[in-house]
Amino acid sequence: MKFTRCAVVVSAALCLLAVAACGGMPRAGTPAAIPAPADSTPADSIVVDKDQVLTCREGEGEGQGSAQALCDAIAAAASPEPVSRASARPSPAPSVEQVFEAEVLKKGRPLSPANPGSGPGDPRLRQALLVDYRGVHESITKPGVVVALPAVEGRAVQFISPPQAVELFHASPVCRRWNEGAWRVVLRDFNQRGVQIAATRLRAAADEPSDRPAEFSETIVTGPASMLSALGDPAAMASCRKFFSAFGRSMSVRPIPVPPLGTRSWAFRVMEGKSVTQWVEVVRTPRYVLEVRIPNQWPRPRTDPAVLLPRIAAAAYARAEAALT
Repeated sequence: MKFTRCAVVVSAALCLLAVAACGGMPRAGTPAAIPAPADSTPADSIVVDKDQVLTCREGEGEGQGSAQALCDAIAAAASPEPVSRASARPSPAPSVEQVFEAEVLKKGRPLSPANPGSGPGDPRLRQALLVDYRGVHESITKPGVVVALPAVEGRAVQFISPPQAVELFHASPVCRRWNEGAWRVVLRDFNQRGVQIAATRLRAAADEPSDRPAEFSETIVTGPASMLSALGDPAAMASCRKFFSAFGRSMSVRPIPVPPLGTRSWAFRVMEGKSVTQWVEVVRTPRYVLEVRIPNQWPRPRTDPAVLLPRIAAAAYARAEAALT
């Protein structure tokens, strides 16, 4: 059997990687590998040590070799030079550091947590979410989700994968909601049967032109009329024009004028000092509340996010109306 060590930087939060077993036969004429010292590492496995170095141990016999194939793929992704299976020597490090992110998971564990909702969500809600907007696309690996409440708050937060890039907490729930988003308010204050949350995040590819937002999120919440009215009430924002975050930073919420949508629509900037952290628009209808958030990001879109925000909200509203009417 053979060991291969790949000097690949792995992110601290290792991701899931499910490896299917595949057969592998040694090539004719390949020199026999020098016997490796005794090791407790099981055959056909991958080990990440404390220095974040991958050690691949290839098993023997039919149906083995999946670990080595995976290690070769990881090494190839992290190095501009092709990796030869016949060589156990690590290739020279590239001049520019590259990061390979992966998740390592025990066999049989699902790739994502189970939906914590009380039952299947309304399929129309999934169809109501945007999947693309002028080159900005929904993630293939982490598409939009729908959760039917009630649900355990912690598990629901993990499943929905909060699209907000900024989440600063304040002692007052009234002020906290502007950073957290409508879906977090719903989980905390309206976690009851008959309420559903749909959420997604869209991103542009790294090589896409920067004349559009590289990232934004969308949330649609359905439930009782009293809840929808509370979520879509801009009057509550007046008491939070200026406040302090949990970290003692000066925060403020400043309105943005936007064209009317639905029963009522309104928008605002979340500010930290003089810097904008998020641009947010809320659209309320008798059936749902829709929220679009654009986080501060780099490189910045060429178009002011305050101008992009109502355009994205209009597209999201049109899609939601078509799916939920």
